[in-house]
Amino acid sequence: MQYGGNTTCVQVEIPSQDELLIFDCGTGLRNLGNALENDTDAAKGRIFITHPHWDHLQGFPFFKPFYDHKNWFRIYLPPQGEMGCREILQGHMSKTFFPVSMDMLQADIDCENFENGKKVFEHYTMEYMWANHTVPTAIFKLRTQDKSIVFAPDNEIPDEKGGRSADEFNSKLCDFLEGVDLLVHDAQYSKKQYQSKKGWGHSAWELTVDMAARAGVKQLCLTHHDPDNSDGVLARLEHTLMKEHADKFEKIWLAKEGQEITLPCIKSDKVSVQ
Repeated sequence: MQYGGNTTCVQVEIPSQDELLIFDCGTGLRNLGNALENDTDAAKGRIFITHPHWDHLQGFPFFKPFYDHKNWFRIYLPPQGEMGCREILQGHMSKTFFPVSMDMLQADIDCENFENGKKVFEHYTMEYMWANHTVPTAIFKLRTQDKSIVFAPDNEIPDEKGGRSADEFNSKLCDFLEGVDLLVHDAQYSKKQYQSKKGWGHSAWELTVDMAARAGVKQLCLTHHDPDNSDGVLARLEHTLMKEHADKFEKIWLAKEGQEITLPCIKSDKVSVQ
């Protein structure tokens, strides 16, 4: 309950930015929708989905702002072979799985396949590199004001025995992460657990810490906790992180339910991630 029972959903608040900016549509999206319900103004936002696995889409049908005609949303998903963003969401909300279809949502919603490259919006830019996961998955990089945030909830960092392809991936990832202000990254396993779970698409926390330190990441937030890990297990891990690795970063911690992270900016007040 402390470290989080909802699946992945992160909101970023940018100064002077009225649009919602959301990463992933896990069950946490429902809580965000409930928080927005009492706002009488029209909601406008962009949602960036890393990949279409269930735990990153489960909250989509329960996001109440989708059911109000005055609201406006644009949804971005990296290409998934022959299936596009709208087709995937329509399949997820087909009558076999859910009583409400995409066509029944009343908000102005448009879906876009986010081809690899950089998108420039009014207050920020968004780009991604491909993660090492079991389906095509984005590692998003957001740049806004003088800050950069990388969001990588599902990514497997190969260990040193992974061979040439692993070395090439790790080198590319290190370059992509270089000097970012905040990295939110997969750390589901310990290194010992990872030995029997290679190829599952998730990282050992030790390898995540090593990669982030190598890349000069300023703040590191470890996420995608194993569902079999209790709060007690995770609290002990967080204690270890702070005791043994705090000197490598401005801050290191485990993601928690409802947590807010503030990044002070030079140009204006702050960027908040929650």
